[in-house]
Formats: sequence, structure tokens, C-alpha cells
Amino acid sequence: MNLLQLVHDHWVHVLVPVGFLFGCYLDKRDGEKLTTFQNNSMLFQRELRSNEVTWK
Repeated sequence: MNLLQLVHDHWVHVLVPVGFLFGCYLDKRDGEKLTTFQNNSMLFQRELRSNEVTWK
């Protein structure tokens, strides 16, 4: 039994885990992108004051 026949017969068992892993990859990449702007000083390119809170 070759690989194409195996994928053809069991496509659900192949595509669902691949889709899940691809979704996890995209979620992790998006999370890394958002943590870049976690601090207002990086977003607005300025220094924070000593009494300033970044996340409310």
C-alpha cells in the first residue's frame, strides 16, 4: 500500500491533526507578535514614567 492510497483511505485521520498543528502554529506566531507590543514604551517609542502602569 503506497502513501497516496493510505492518505486517500484515511484522509480524515491525516487532515484533522495537520489542521490542528497548523492552527497551533498560527496561534503561537500571533501571540509572539502581540507580546512585542505588550509594553506601551515599545508601541509609542518612549520611556515610561516611574508611576505609569502599562497593563490595566
